[in-house]
Amino acid sequence: MATETTHPEQKPRSTISTMPSASDDAITAAPAAPEASQPAPFVPPDGGTRAWLTVAGGWLCQFCSFGFINALGSFQYVYEKEILPHESSSNITWILTTQLFLMFFLSQPVGLGVDMFGVRAILIPAFVFSVGGLIALSFATEYWQIFLAQSLCFGLGAAGAFIPGLVAAGQYFKKKRALAMGIVVSGSSVGGIVFPIMLARLFDQIGFRQTIRWAALMVGVMLALANLLVTAPVPPKGLAGRRSLISFATFKKPTYLLFVSGSFLFFWGLFGPFDYLPLFSSRDPSTDPIALYTVAILNAASIPGRILPNMYSDKVGSSLRTITACAFFAALSVLVIWLPINYHHSLGGLIVFVLVFGLTSGAFVSLMTPALIEVAGGHTTDLGVMVGTFFAIIALASLTGLPTQGAIAGDGGSLMGLIVFCGVVMLAGTGLVGCASWVSEREKRKAGEKAGNGEA
Repeated sequence: MATETTHPEQKPRSTISTMPSASDDAITAAPAAPEASQPAPFVPPDGGTRAWLTVAGGWLCQFCSFGFINALGSFQYVYEKEILPHESSSNITWILTTQLFLMFFLSQPVGLGVDMFGVRAILIPAFVFSVGGLIALSFATEYWQIFLAQSLCFGLGAAGAFIPGLVAAGQYFKKKRALAMGIVVSGSSVGGIVFPIMLARLFDQIGFRQTIRWAALMVGVMLALANLLVTAPVPPKGLAGRRSLISFATFKKPTYLLFVSGSFLFFWGLFGPFDYLPLFSSRDPSTDPIALYTVAILNAASIPGRILPNMYSDKVGSSLRTITACAFFAALSVLVIWLPINYHHSLGGLIVFVLVFGLTSGAFVSLMTPALIEVAGGHTTDLGVMVGTFFAIIALASLTGLPTQGAIAGDGGSLMGLIVFCGVVMLAGTGLVGCASWVSEREKRKAGEKAGNGEA
């Protein structure tokens, strides 16, 4: 980079000025005159080397956090069949659902920590907890030991790795925000492919414990690299920054309440296929050969689902309309494709369901944050708190969804009740998200008409 000439009357620029020169003025927000009381508003650079490196680092964070947790169906299968055969299906789901709960619920304070102290202060402890939890899991033999290692320790690490990359990437982009967020979140899909296949291939060869140790090594290397890549375009606020854990202003908006409520219901049923497809497939000879690979196939299908709909939403200018359509088809696939397969097992039918559900559910997960930003008004300066508040709310759905489904399914019984429950609550959630989209469009039209009348 060419050296800059510093005039005598100017103070040297901060280290943030190492950003690409096209966005230096927007990011440093230097006051135009000494008498200015407010700094210039932050303008997302919408690209640049640091922006895309942050997207890459955020992708690694998603791979190691949500990606590992996306393998919950493989863990459910292994625990029920081999490691914890005397525990009920519902009890085992608490190991897996607690990870989800911590990852989403702690997004709220983690998001606040990112806003106040920066991404590095969060990612380093996340590295320690994630790797330490997996190493401890490789030595665990009892239910309570597995719960402490995988649910609590790794869950804390996943919470710390999940949010910082999303927040930083969201702050770097405006016009391309949905695409950038889609690329970041696609890391969880790739992780959801790699880890189930790793369990399926290595478990019989080297055993569960050695497999988990290899997973710990992979997670450790990737999170260390993510620590180097992820940066934020705005400086941390420090202790003098915002301390509120709830963004109350957003709750005053009907669209925000509708969107959060709909997402809660959708998440209440979302993880049923992720968790129970391996067990469902193993109960019939025609589908048993792919039982341990169903989650990997599902996550593979979610990769285009987490990128292509985001590109489309950027083009049409509405993440809400796109996420509503994707949510509808995801819920419909559960009731129209998966439910009939429960009565007439078919390998082809199962693969069709896995592909359709993976594509559409992946789109919903990827579009949540862009849609949330659209609902909340497009602000980026407090994005960590806004996103964290949303994820803390849907964490309750993640915590209670799988145990509820496990209780409905029972031990070794039919999964019909579980499938119906998942499809119905997801469809209800889609209705509320659709209402949020309709209200948002109406508000935009009114604002446009008001602006037009003012100009006239």
